[in-house]
Amino acid sequence: MKRSVIYSLLAATILCAACDDRQDAEEDFALTNAPTQLQSTPDYNGENAYIHCAALCKLGPRPSGSAAYKKQLDYLSRYLLEYGWTVTQQEFTAPNGTPMFNLHAVYGDFDAARPVIVSCHIDTKTGISDDFQGADDGASGAAVMIELARILAAKPEDAGQIELVFFDGEESFAPRMTEKDGLYGSKHDVARRGNQLPLYQINLDMVGARNKIIKVPMFDTDPELAEYFDASVQELKLNEKKWQIADVAYMDDDQPFREAGVATINIIADFVNSIWWHTPRDNMSRICPTSLKESGMLTHAMLRRILSARHVQH
Repeated sequence: MKRSVIYSLLAATILCAACDDRQDAEEDFALTNAPTQLQSTPDYNGENAYIHCAALCKLGPRPSGSAAYKKQLDYLSRYLLEYGWTVTQQEFTAPNGTPMFNLHAVYGDFDAARPVIVSCHIDTKTGISDDFQGADDGASGAAVMIELARILAAKPEDAGQIELVFFDGEESFAPRMTEKDGLYGSKHDVARRGNQLPLYQINLDMVGARNKIIKVPMFDTDPELAEYFDASVQELKLNEKKWQIADVAYMDDDQPFREAGVATINIIADFVNSIWWHTPRDNMSRICPTSLKESGMLTHAMLRRILSARHVQH
């Protein structure tokens, strides 16, 4: 190896170490200054979402069938009910016998069909560690949706068109997801709905980390929803390099709905080459109130566009 190459590698190593130190300092600062009090603001509040995310993570690992998962259901139901939503749990069983629960929330007439669902998964990967939090991969989507429930309730005519769904069993029991292992909650939900499926689904996954890069899977996204996504990014003046539709593909809870004919979009951060995914590093030090706020505002903006277009059509 040439000496110049050695010097270049050494310089890169020192630079990366410095970046890691700076990131650690930012994370320590974020944890030290973490919000603790929910606020009744008229607009979407990222600090509220952060508090919900932290509360879920405090429960520890929340795999399907665990006591912590049931405590998580109680926490989410408490706030959904407080914000005026009607909450139901759909119980089912995974092929290996694990009991599972999807959580559903609707506003207004309980029996009316909702044209739009917003969803996430709330189970965490099994077998990581006793201190695994699943902060981004699990809790962040739920945190965004709970704060979204608060904001939507201020406009009942819109809230009544939307169903919030928190899926169990997105994670596989084996180390890697396959067509037969994973997405249990969303598959169950599509099957139980029969021909009463929604028209649209917005799925959220890993949407709360600082410096996240959202990569919506290009070929899995309905063109209309892709248009609404781009328009909402521009409306909110988000960084288009960090909010993009990319040539990627994931297995996620949008897949069963898309295959059943629903127009779907999966708003998900790039995680493929990460060093934190499915490790103890996926903790609250990764989570940022600003990031949660951006994800919530983007989802809310897309919902407004969907409902506005439907109103014009009718």
